[in-house]
Amino acid sequence: MAETFLLRPPLAPPAACLIDGEPAGLDEAIERAVEILLAAKAPLVMGLQRVTCDAQRAAVELADRLGAVLDPVDDSGRSPDHTAVQSIGAVTATLGEVASRADLVVYWNVDPMVTHPRHMERFARPPLVARGAEGIARRVIAVGMRRTATSQASDEFLQLGAAGDEAALTALRALVRAVAIDERATASQTGATVAQWAYLAERLKSARYAAIFHGPQHAEPVTELVHDLHEHTRAVALCLGPPPNAQGAVEVLTWQTGFPSAVDFGAGYPQHRPGEASAAAVLERREADAAVIIAVDPLESLGGRAAAGLRALPTIVLDQRLSPTAASAAVAFFTPRFGIETDGEIFRSDGVVLPLRSATPSTLPAVERILGQINQRLAARRP
Repeated sequence: MAETFLLRPPLAPPAACLIDGEPAGLDEAIERAVEILLAAKAPLVMGLQRVTCDAQRAAVELADRLGAVLDPVDDSGRSPDHTAVQSIGAVTATLGEVASRADLVVYWNVDPMVTHPRHMERFARPPLVARGAEGIARRVIAVGMRRTATSQASDEFLQLGAAGDEAALTALRALVRAVAIDERATASQTGATVAQWAYLAERLKSARYAAIFHGPQHAEPVTELVHDLHEHTRAVALCLGPPPNAQGAVEVLTWQTGFPSAVDFGAGYPQHRPGEASAAAVLERREADAAVIIAVDPLESLGGRAAAGLRALPTIVLDQRLSPTAASAAVAFFTPRFGIETDGEIFRSDGVVLPLRSATPSTLPAVERILGQINQRLAARRP
């Protein structure tokens, strides 16, 4: 969450609220937002990351009331992919368990020294404290396409070839299951020899407790590898990379609607339509006639037809900075900086709930307060 303060310096908004780019009062801006949403037949609610769980719940209530499509998206406008969890499940643990028990930590094509600066210090380098782990040294292995700060801080580094991820994980699974693989094909596809992959496979199999940290794009093959390792030892997979409280969006949507993303309330009840009801797909097909955008800047990253579709809509934006999306909005609300000026609850990436307390006060209204007032006025006019 510190990236909000350290890496994303806010552009000071010209006012607490804007209507068509002009300063406005909070009550006036809420009224204009309500008018836009009352006129909409197929609204889209997107974003929901870098806000508290209370704000996410208010967004779900808003989408339900409007019959809208609701989809959490990251900074690039991409929707999360939960196919792996839905198809093969997840084998995971808390970060505290990894810090206490894992005698082997593998970072698979991620660089936490840059993206999560204290991750290695807190979870990969402390001494083991689990019962029976006295005298056992923890080993850290980095696997990646190039040397990074993480590989330099690790005990060992195994270099992948370009686009060698899938082939390498397939080779590892085969070796864990004692299936013979072609040496020449493996070396050309993965960038490393069969002997190197066999060494890593043996390290994983012989560990008392192995933890593999990976990016969102590797969830399914890494989870399959962990399933195979359970024939030999205890192993878990944990994802690195989602924006702050992205896990909160998954948790809130799942307990409120039954689904983690791409939820369509158009039929009067929640329906899960992955891909089809993703924010980008809805915008590309120009199916939405208004959009509520919460704590993301899709115009900065979306391209082609999706960006064109978004520009054609009246938008209501809630953000902590004057982003390109907020600057072009019909109504823009500026909110406290997440992690610095916000109170509430959030979910850590491992699913642990954490209380969030503001470090500095803010005069700007919180996201949940704004959405709550919009919901109240909509309820009064559309029971």
